Amino acid sequence: MKNIAAILLSLFVGLGVVRTDAAVIPAVETANGTAVDWRNFVGANQSASVGWSFVVGPQNLELDALGLYDQGGIGLQDSHAVGIWASSGSLLAQTTIPSGSAGPLIGSYRYVSVAPLMLLAGHTYIVGAYFGPVADICGGACGDSLLVFGEETYAPGITFSQSLLRESIVGGGVLAFPNLNAGIPEGVFGPNFLLAAGQTALPEPSSLGLMGIGIGVLLTGGLRRSRPCF
Repeated sequence: MKNIAAILLSLFVGLGVVRTDAAVIPAVETANGTAVDWRNFVGANQSASVGWSFVVGPQNLELDALGLYDQGGIGLQDSHAVGIWASSGSLLAQTTIPSGSAGPLIGSYRYVSVAPLMLLAGHTYIVGAYFGPVADICGGACGDSLLVFGEETYAPGITFSQSLLRESIVGGGVLAFPNLNAGIPEGVFGPNFLLAAGQTALPEPSSLGLMGIGIGVLLTGGLRRSRPCF
C-alpha cells in the first residue's frame, strides 16, 4: 500500500494540482523615476485618459484590484476612474479610486478591489486612468502625479508593451480607451493593478477521469495482493 500511495502522489503532482493562496502582487513596481503632476504633464484645463499596455504570458492570470499612483503616499488630490480594456477596446472592468487616503496603499499605489477578472494567456490588455482638468495657475493643487522615466519591475507573467493615452480635450471628460502611443518608451505609470499571487491549476475533466480509473485499478490490485490466504 505504501507503493500505491507513492504512485497516487506522483499522479497528483504530474497533473499540476497547485495550492492557492490569497496574496496579491502589484503588476508593476517602480524603484525610481520622475513624478510629474497633471498640469505639467498635459497642460492647463485639459483632461485625458493615460495608461499602458501589456501582454500576458503562457498562463492565465487573475486580476483582483485596480489602482493609481500616489506620490509620497500622502493621499490623492482627486478621485480617478481606472479601467482595463481588451486590445479591441472593450472595457472589461472599471472602478473609482477615491481622493484622499481611503484606498489601501500598497507600495506607491492605492487600490480598490474589483470582481476577479481572468486575463487570458497570450492576450494584450490596456490599463488606464482618467485625469480631469486643473487650472493654469494651480499652486499646490496641480493634480495628481504620473510616474515617468523610471526603472520598473513587472509581476511574473506579464510583459510591458507601451505607454498609451487618449487625445486630451479642453475641460472635463470621462474615462476612455487610451489608443495613442504616448511616446515615452519607459512607460507612464499612474494606473496599476493587483494580481492573485497563487494561481490554481486544476486537471482537465478528461485527466480527472483517467486519474480516477488509474486509482481504481491501483487500489483493486493492491487489495487483491494484500488479501490473506486461508
